[in-house]
Amino acid sequence: MSIETFVSQCSFYDAVNFPHGFSRSGDFTKTEADILTQCGYTIKQLLNNNIAPESEEHKHFLAVISGEAEPSNAIEKAWIKYLTITDQRRTTKRCSLTGSMSDSDYSGDDYSDDD
Repeated sequence: MSIETFVSQCSFYDAVNFPHGFSRSGDFTKTEADILTQCGYTIKQLLNNNIAPESEEHKHFLAVISGEAEPSNAIEKAWIKYLTITDQRRTTKRCSLTGSMSDSDYSGDDYSDDD
């Protein structure tokens, strides 16, 4: 697989989940952090249907994301790892450390990513 098909002029970053960058998060290897930074913008554009798949690599990547294929290269594996980590962080934000919350316990504070 050629990484050049995913590399963009725009760097990708996720300031919500990784405010100090991918490489300083402790979650990714240097190679994975570099892949996310260099290729993440193109990947997001593909996933949001802002650009059409231009190569077989793009089509295979979309098949991996939709669950139709297994990740077979560093780009696909890094993005799956990114999705897994960010999904876990969203789930953790919703959990209460003291137990389950009923609707009457909810104070109305919303700490979603939309803030």
